[in-house]
Amino acid sequence: MKDSIICNDKRCFVCGCPIGLHHHHCFHGINRKNADQDGCWVYLCFAHHTGMEGVHNNRPFDVMLMKISQMVWESKLGSREDFRRRYGKSYL
Repeated sequence: MKDSIICNDKRCFVCGCPIGLHHHHCFHGINRKNADQDGCWVYLCFAHHTGMEGVHNNRPFDVMLMKISQMVWESKLGSREDFRRRYGKSYL
């Protein structure tokens, strides 16, 4: 897996907690492999990953991380059209 293009601190992207971290792929399903290759992932603590308010239980939070990831991807790797070709749609 490529280093994250979103953040390189080994802390939860949301709260900064340095323990119990999980990798969260900002794009999932058929795009998980692309997310791995492009570095579109963040560290999340348990609470922000799979807890009650975590990204896997909170669609608005999930969409927010996809939007942030797309903005960073476009700033570092390509255009919006390039993103659409690679990921199938734009989240912005």
